[in-house]
Amino acid sequence: MGVLTFLGAGTRVDPPDGPSDPVEANPPLDAPRFEALVSRYRRPLLRFFQRRSVGVEDAEDLTQEVFMRLSQRFSRLHWGNPDGLVFTVASNALVDHERHQRARKRERHVEVDPALPADEPTAEAALAGRERLQKLIAALDDLHPNARAVFVLCRFENLTQAEAATRLNLSVSAVEKHMMNALARLRDAIETPHDA
Repeated sequence: MGVLTFLGAGTRVDPPDGPSDPVEANPPLDAPRFEALVSRYRRPLLRFFQRRSVGVEDAEDLTQEVFMRLSQRFSRLHWGNPDGLVFTVASNALVDHERHQRARKRERHVEVDPALPADEPTAEAALAGRERLQKLIAALDDLHPNARAVFVLCRFENLTQAEAATRLNLSVSAVEKHMMNALARLRDAIETPHDA
């Protein structure tokens, strides 16, 4: 097999290398070897897709898609204008890709059911929440200073108990006891009769 050449109108055909190569008077527009087609068009296809705002991974996938489509009909294709053929297939693959992306976005879209309750709390729930928050703040203020410091460091600053112990110059077991005490006191402060 020779190197990939795309013959078109007005293309001169060189004479064969030796007596074993037959010469055809008017050679047909032969299909190129598929490997040569891949070698010639891989980079141009990647650039084609990337210029159309397709990400690198999608450009790779689309390039493979083009070669797959070409390989499925390779022997039946007319190779008179290989650039036109390859980039027509690429354009069609891009249209299909964009259509698929739009469909995926539509699938992720969730319709709001008007029968569902609103996310906003009712006035009663908002008032109850404010009351619980006030009780929590009052209970937090009533905690022993070390228990309050441990609770704030562990719950609001996301420190581990060991880190809180280092910062407060306490033992880890002391921090654990302060944390259990704080949680119990705060839980008792915000519990209402219907929570029990």
